[in-house]
Amino acid sequence: MSGRNPSDLTILMMIDAYVPAAARERFRAAAEAAAPGARILMPATRDEAVALAPEADIATGWSLPAGVLEHGRRLQWVHAFTAGVDGFVALPGIRDRRVVLTRTVGAHVALPDHVMALVLAFARRLHLDIRNQANRVWDRPAGIGRDVAGTVLGILGLGQIGKPLAARAAAFGMRVIGTKRTPGPVPHLDLVLPPERTDELLREADYVVTLLPLTPETKGRMGEREFRLMKPGAFFINVSRGPIVQEAALIRALREGWIAGAGLDVFDTEPLPGDHPLYEFPQVIITPHVSGITPKFFERIAAIMAENIQRYVKGEPLANVIDVARGY
Repeated sequence: MSGRNPSDLTILMMIDAYVPAAARERFRAAAEAAAPGARILMPATRDEAVALAPEADIATGWSLPAGVLEHGRRLQWVHAFTAGVDGFVALPGIRDRRVVLTRTVGAHVALPDHVMALVLAFARRLHLDIRNQANRVWDRPAGIGRDVAGTVLGILGLGQIGKPLAARAAAFGMRVIGTKRTPGPVPHLDLVLPPERTDELLREADYVVTLLPLTPETKGRMGEREFRLMKPGAFFINVSRGPIVQEAALIRALREGWIAGAGLDVFDTEPLPGDHPLYEFPQVIITPHVSGITPKFFERIAAIMAENIQRYVKGEPLANVIDVARGY
């Protein structure tokens, strides 16, 4: 693959509105350093993005507004700032492989910490203590938790996030089991199972964490049958994608006591509507899709993007190319 003149390139950068101004400028600076002389376009609205799309050779971002790929006939490559690319693979241009899709790998360093924070909070019953504090209630019996050491963490999807999560859990004395498409030894794992043996994990785990990518095969993977397989004292944690869980089944599992509680960072609809029944349960911890985000998160994403832009300019193979057929 031959190199490219960076000054001939136009990069369309879709930066979400919640990203701080300093981080936005970091993305711009990283792209400019990787491709000196390139035009960097940072549209503020969907309409502006669609209007600028015909000028772009590269597009980056957490998502692409409808119309960008249809109008971006010069686009050769899209780099997703996300680890999961379910929002990209079905888009025209990517679906038919006219445009190469890559993703961000290694930026979600904080996500395993978030999962362990939920595990510890449930074990020590902090979710109940915090509610009692807000209501000025002193309830010592309700605050008595259990040991973390000796419990079982079950990880559905031993990918780039599952492995460091296993290391953290093992450090707390937990037994760790997980599923992996190609089973084999994984550090800190006591047992690695193929996906078809997921039932064994669900029956044994005290904490079930889903880290699965969202694909046609995993959509709705956690439903009534799966929640009924879990222990009544087990907790379910989802930090991957909302549609992997059948929300109606999860609500029923919580309401009828099939499981002890849930830690949820992702949902079918985001933002989660204020009248959603999941807010009602004291045994549920809800976070607003922030499990992987810290101030350094944006720095890491910008650095990963810049490295791939450098590869593109030099004509080198891009890193973390998505197999569109598999969805990851």
